[in-house]
This record gives sequence, C-alpha cells and structure tokens, in this order.
Amino acid sequence: MNDNMHHYDEQLINLIIDLQDRGFNHDFVIEKEYIRCLQYNELISPDDFDILETYHCKSSGKNNDCSLVYAIRLINHDMKGILMSDYGVYIKGMSLSLWSKFNNVIRLNLSVIK
Repeated sequence: MNDNMHHYDEQLINLIIDLQDRGFNHDFVIEKEYIRCLQYNELISPDDFDILETYHCKSSGKNNDCSLVYAIRLINHDMKGILMSDYGVYIKGMSLSLWSKFNNVIRLNLSVIK
C-alpha cells in the first residue's frame, strides 16, 4: 500500500471513529428505493430519515478512489448511523426519490476530506 492510500484509509477510519463517538452507531446501505439498517434488517424510506452530514473522502493516489460517507438520523426513532458508498457505485439501482434526497444534500452540504 502506498503512502497516499494509507493516508486515505487513515482519514476514512478517523472519520468513522469520530461519527461513532458522536452516536452514529448503526450501519445503513442503499437498497433501491430505501436504505436498510443492517443491525435490524429494516427498510427505511427517504421520508423517514435525515442526512445530517456528508463527507467526500478522496484518495490522492493514482486510483483516485473516493467514498461518500453520510451521517444519518431516523426521524421517528432515536437512531443514528453511517451510510458509506463508493462514489461511482452509489446511484446504481437507486430510485429517483432516494437519489434526489442524496443529491440535494451533496450539493448543499459537502465536506471534503483530503
């Protein structure tokens, strides 16, 4: 692993640790028109969660790897968690409603970690 990739991994790990320290303890994945909480195997519609923070972690290496990290809070539950996705993969199979929610947040509230 080269130094740039190591730095990228370290930044991503530090970001996740910081979010977990602040109570973002659940894991979410994108599943077509929903997100799924992995701990409870529960599907959550776009209307039932807020995206509180968004991070774009970019490698400075030759692979130009990049991840999107979202800090998510469920509206009607006391539950917060993290959704991570590779930049090029995150929209595949996503519904228009879910894509719109993520896209609006990316445009308005993007923090870049280098």
